[in-house]
Amino acid sequence: MHVFNLLSSAMATTTTLSAKTIGIHWFRRGLRLKDNPALIAAIERNPKHLYPVYCLDADSYNLRHCTPLRANFLLECLQDLDNNLRA
Repeated sequence: MHVFNLLSSAMATTTTLSAKTIGIHWFRRGLRLKDNPALIAAIERNPKHLYPVYCLDADSYNLRHCTPLRANFLLECLQDLDNNLRA
């Protein structure tokens, strides 16, 4: 849980760095775009760069103990999220 422990206190944050505004949105369980208040707040801050982050590890959605179908569903959801963010 490296850098992401630093983000645990906020779902979205904006930092000013050398006159450039950088936004980070940490997707945890809510992978939605339209009704995601933290993502909307990050976008409303109008950062020059907004980086979406998702950490996939064995503890995400209990992947160690879930069925292959559930794990595949999560991967499909993440692919859909990626496609929608790139659109």
